[in-house]
Amino acid sequence: MLDVYNNKRREPRVKIHTRVIVAGCDANGDDFRAETTTVDVSPHGASVCLEQNLVRGSVVEFATQGYSFRTRAVVRAVDRDHESGSHLVGLEYLDDAVNPVVIWGDSQNERQSRAG
Repeated sequence: MLDVYNNKRREPRVKIHTRVIVAGCDANGDDFRAETTTVDVSPHGASVCLEQNLVRGSVVEFATQGYSFRTRAVVRAVDRDHESGSHLVGLEYLDDAVNPVVIWGDSQNERQSRAG
């Protein structure tokens, strides 16, 4: 399985398991709606485990269940866990969404000042 913790990242990641819903079209073109938990989150993305295989570059709906956060997200990475058969999916939030579950510090402030 992809080691999301040792790869060089543009943003800090926090290992938080939050219940989320991911919905969209899978690699076969079939609609899906999956309840899962995050593996980790960053200010502008998250990794989740899904049974569905997704296509890099596709767009899904991402919504949290424990607090109010909803956005579209683009699939940036997909890695299959051959042992479990599930897929580790790396998502990047669209619509300039910032996940409010963690206080992110300077990284969030820098992005907001660049956008403004």
